[in-house]
Amino acid sequence: QNNNCDNSMPLLELYKGVDIGAKYGGMTKPVHELIVLGHPTDKSTLVRITIGEGKNRQVRRMFHAIGSGVMRLHRCKVGNIDLETMLGSKEGSWRLLSEDEIERGLGW
Repeated sequence: QNNNCDNSMPLLELYKGVDIGAKYGGMTKPVHELIVLGHPTDKSTLVRITIGEGKNRQVRRMFHAIGSGVMRLHRCKVGNIDLETMLGSKEGSWRLLSEDEIERGLGW
């Protein structure tokens, strides 16, 4: 459990893994980290989530499984590769990874 997450919130279900449907891979692995960053409005919650797998649209499906939705996603890391450091903040930018980044960052 994470002390940054209110125990009364359905978000705690994500710590056990949730069923996103057999068609999409069934049960997810438990989240590694879940931090509530704030409540921009009375109907929204801003969270930082770290997962150890990345099935197609997994984060959206996980939140749907606990009765919530996702308005916006921002991916900041893939494996050990920090995308903001590597690419800057320009959305849509990309570059080829070096062999070292592939071996160390992705473990391939």
